[in-house]
Amino acid sequence: MCGSHVVREEDEAIARCSGGLFCSAQRKEAIRHFAGRRMMDIEGLGDRYIDNLVEAGLVHGVSDLYRLTLDDLLKMKRLADERDGTTPETVLQGKVATKWADNLLEAIAAAKRPPLERLLFALGIRHVGESTAKTLAEWLGSFERVRRAPVALLRVLPDIGGTVAESIADFFAEPKNQQAIDALLAEGVQPQGEHAPSAKLRERLDPVKLLAALAIPKLTEPRSKQLVEQGVTLEALAYLKIFDVFGLPAAVAEALRDWMEQPGHREQLLALDALRADLLAQLPEAAAVADSALSGKTFVLTGTLPNLSRDQAAALIEAAGGRVAGSVSKKTGYVVAGSDAGSKLAKAQELDLAILDEAGLLALLALHGQPAAAAAIDNGSVA
Repeated sequence: MCGSHVVREEDEAIARCSGGLFCSAQRKEAIRHFAGRRMMDIEGLGDRYIDNLVEAGLVHGVSDLYRLTLDDLLKMKRLADERDGTTPETVLQGKVATKWADNLLEAIAAAKRPPLERLLFALGIRHVGESTAKTLAEWLGSFERVRRAPVALLRVLPDIGGTVAESIADFFAEPKNQQAIDALLAEGVQPQGEHAPSAKLRERLDPVKLLAALAIPKLTEPRSKQLVEQGVTLEALAYLKIFDVFGLPAAVAEALRDWMEQPGHREQLLALDALRADLLAQLPEAAAVADSALSGKTFVLTGTLPNLSRDQAAALIEAAGGRVAGSVSKKTGYVVAGSDAGSKLAKAQELDLAILDEAGLLALLALHGQPAAAAAIDNGSVA
């Protein structure tokens, strides 16, 4: 037992430990995920080294990676060789190779300044994949804002439903995870590319949306709008004792009163109101945001494109305001298919979705003002 809280989601029969960064049972897997190519991208830190470092007691959590020394790595190698009975003859002769260890230490040091979305993805938060990590980074702009975001704020962000929002908030609320994150930051790990919250957040901070996002029983968005239109702010609601004077049905008023009487809920409202005011003060002017027609459109990449890597194609799409998802659904805007496209292409055809090849993708992006796509066409890098 690692001492972290155990949580169980409503639609799952199995309870799960919330101590993702701290839990000893999950330690190796958490470090593997953290170091992965699409996360912190620590080159050379493969499964074998991770297993050996943990088993040697040199690494207990991800922050320990940044405290490793040359002597630690050599000790790890020596212990592993002794355990496996594979000590090289050169080592027995007193000749110890260190180049591999120097390279690994350099790779670990180079992974101290990841893009914000990669750091968020690397933490291994349940339900948070690359797409959700990018949403959090784009809309909230800083690690601290994401870390402190309450469930209601997370719920109003695009493509983040109640289950995902609760998973994110639970992860950052777990004291053991907080300790692990503080230790990571203390080792100099800091995301690059942090910025002010997205100006698009202004519309999402509407009191009606936030009030509905609190998931108060029976208080739907239309009922929340009914309250707000009568001048009830989040702050005012926190102090109200009577709720049947706003034209709400008796059952709704009773459910609201019951929710408000539960410990901590009035304080939750006040904190959400203060956070809303703080975020609004940090937002750039709405006029500074020029959305393209592709803003919010979802793209799915499948197969191998002739010239662009998956990362290059995703970067062009995101620069034009689109987002890249991993699975095809009715909400998918475009499927970009290369050679050896498989089930995702078949599902796109079944749903009669728009399907593009690489040239079609670049043409679409160029049409909507993406200069890098236009340059690729002009330079003849695509057929």
